Amino acid sequence: MELKPISHFYNKRIYIVPPYQRGYSWEQKHIYDLLNDLKHAIKLDANHYTGTITIHKQEETERIGLSQYELFHIVDGQQRFTTITLILSYLIKKLKDVKELKEDATEKEANYIINKGSYLFRYQIDKVSEMFFRSIILEKEDLSTLDENLYTRNLRNGKKAIKDYFKEPQNEGKELEYLVAIEDKLKFNEYIVDSTSDIGVVFETMNNRGVGLSDLEIVKNRLLYLTSKINIKDEEHINIQTINNINTKWAQILRNLTLPTRVLNENTFLSNHWTIYNGWSKDNQTKTEILDKEFTIEKMVDNPSEMITKINNYVNSLAVTSLHWRFINFPREQNSFVEVEDINTRKKIQRVFDKLNRLSNSTVRPVLLSFFGLMKTRPQDLLELAQIAEIFSFRLFSMNKKRSDTGKNDLFRKCNFFYTKYDLENTIKLAKWYLAWYIDNHGDTDRFDLEIEELFTSSKKEGYYTWSGLVYFLYEYEESLRNNEDVKVDYEFASKKNKSIEHILPQNYKEHWKDEVKGLKKDELKRHLHSLGNLVLISADKNSSLRDSAYNIKSSKYANGTYSEIDITANNKTWTCEKIKERETGLLKFLNNRWQLDTDFCNKYPHPNTVEGEITDELSEDFIEEVIEL
Repeated sequence: MELKPISHFYNKRIYIVPPYQRGYSWEQKHIYDLLNDLKHAIKLDANHYTGTITIHKQEETERIGLSQYELFHIVDGQQRFTTITLILSYLIKKLKDVKELKEDATEKEANYIINKGSYLFRYQIDKVSEMFFRSIILEKEDLSTLDENLYTRNLRNGKKAIKDYFKEPQNEGKELEYLVAIEDKLKFNEYIVDSTSDIGVVFETMNNRGVGLSDLEIVKNRLLYLTSKINIKDEEHINIQTINNINTKWAQILRNLTLPTRVLNENTFLSNHWTIYNGWSKDNQTKTEILDKEFTIEKMVDNPSEMITKINNYVNSLAVTSLHWRFINFPREQNSFVEVEDINTRKKIQRVFDKLNRLSNSTVRPVLLSFFGLMKTRPQDLLELAQIAEIFSFRLFSMNKKRSDTGKNDLFRKCNFFYTKYDLENTIKLAKWYLAWYIDNHGDTDRFDLEIEELFTSSKKEGYYTWSGLVYFLYEYEESLRNNEDVKVDYEFASKKNKSIEHILPQNYKEHWKDEVKGLKKDELKRHLHSLGNLVLISADKNSSLRDSAYNIKSSKYANGTYSEIDITANNKTWTCEKIKERETGLLKFLNNRWQLDTDFCNKYPHPNTVEGEITDELSEDFIEEVIEL
C-alpha cells in the first residue's frame, strides 16, 4: 500500500469527526511524542510513518469557490488527525506574523484549515465542542458561549502543550521547519470505507487485532459488524436504519458518560447495564456474555430479523440507561432526574444520590438503576429506595467495615427482575426488603462498637479520628445543623481530613491545656483526644493557625466557622474532658437517629409474599478471586 503525505488528504476534501466518536483525549505526553517524532525526522532527514487513517466517504459534497469538495467521516485515527490540525493551526498562525511568509502561510491556511469561510476539518462531536474548536482553538470566530466540557478542556490543554513546546529554547523559531516536515515527512496509510455497513467490518477488524479499546467500544464494533453482515432480502434500508440508530445512540451514550471534569468508566457502565438488562450470575463476565453468547454471528445467521430487533432494543436501552447512569454519578447537575415533575421531590432525590456518591455504593447502584422508570409515575418510591440504600451503605461499609460486595449476590441476581417488573408495587417492596434484611443482619451496632474499640486499643490507630466513616458522619452532622441556611463547607474540602477536621483539645497540647488533662493516663488521654466529641469539621484550613491554641482563642475563631464550630462556641465557655464526653454522647445520639439504629427494618419493610425472593448471604466469586490474586 502506497504511503500518503498529508497533502493527499487535503486535496478538495473536508473531514468530519462525527458525533458517535468520542472526543479529544490526547494529553501532553502524546502530543510531545508526535512533535518529537517530527523533530527526529527533521534531524535524520527521513520519513516518519504515522499510522492508518480510516475514513468513510459521504454521499453529499460541498462547493467551495469553483471547486466541489468531498466529505469524509473519520472512522479511525481522529486523535492523530485532530492533533495534526492543532499543530498546523499553531504553525500557520505564527508564520502569518512573519511579513515575508504571510502570503504563503495564508495559502497554507486555505489548504488545511479554512477556505473561503468553509472549515476543512470539523470537530462535530457536539455543538459545544464544535463552537469551541472554531473560536478558541482555531481562533476563527467570535466566542458566543461560555459552555465547556471535558473535550473542550482537552482541546485547550492540547493547544497550550503545542505552544509550550515551541517556547522551549531548542524548538523556538522553528515553525517553518516543522510545517515543512509535516508536509514532506509524515506518511500515512489511507483506508476508505466504501459503505456505512463496512464500518462494522472495520471496527471488528480493529478489535481482533488487539487495539486497546474499552469493552463498550468493542460491543459497539460487534453490533456494527453484525448489522453489516445481515442480508434481509429487499430490505437493505433496515440495515442502514440500524447502523444509523447505533451511531446516533452511541453519540448520546458518550455524551452522557462525559461529565464536566471526568469521563465515567465505560466498562463499569456496561457491566451495570448488563446486570439489569440481561441478568447476573456468579461467573458473570459482561463482555463474554455479550460477545460470545448474545450477539454472535451464529445467532445472526439463524435469524437475521430477530437479531436486528435485538440489536435495536439493546442499543435503545443502553442509551436511556446511560442518561440514568449520568444522574446517579452527577446528581447535582441542573437537569438531573428531570422526569420527576415535583421540584421538591426532585431536589430530595438529587440530595440523597449526592450522599450515596460519598459512600461505598457499588452494590446498590444496579438496584437503584432498575427503578428509574418510576421517575414519572412514583418518584416517592424511588426516593425512599435511595434513602434506604444510603442507610445500607453507611451502616454496612462505613460503620461495620463489611466486605465491599456484601449482599452483591442476592441483590444483583434480582436486578433483571426489578428492571423488567419495576412498575409493579410488590417489586419495589421486594427490593426494599432485601436492603432491610442486610441492614438488620450486617449493619448492627454491636459490630460497630467492636470496630471503634479496636481503633482505640490498637497502638497504630487513633480512635474515631481513624474511623473510615468520620468525614461523612461529621459532614452529615454539619448538614443537620445547617437546615436551610447557606453551605459553609463543601464536601470536597471536608474529605481532606488532615485540613478539615480539628482536634479541639489539641494532640500536642501546651501549658494552657495542662489542667484539662491533669491526672489522665496515656490510654485515657487517647480516649479523650480522639473522642468523637473532640473532633469538629472546620470551614477552612485553620489547623496550622489554631493547632495548639488555648480554647478561648479557638472559640473566637469558631464563632465565624461552620455550623458545627458555631454550635461548640455557643454552648461551651470552656473545653474539658467532661465537655468532650457530653458532646460525644450527643453525636452518638445523632448517629442513632440519623441512621435509625433502633429500627427493625425487616418489620418496617416486610417481604411481599406474592413475589419470590430469598437470601443466600454469600460472598461473590468476583471478590474471592480478587482476594486470591492479592
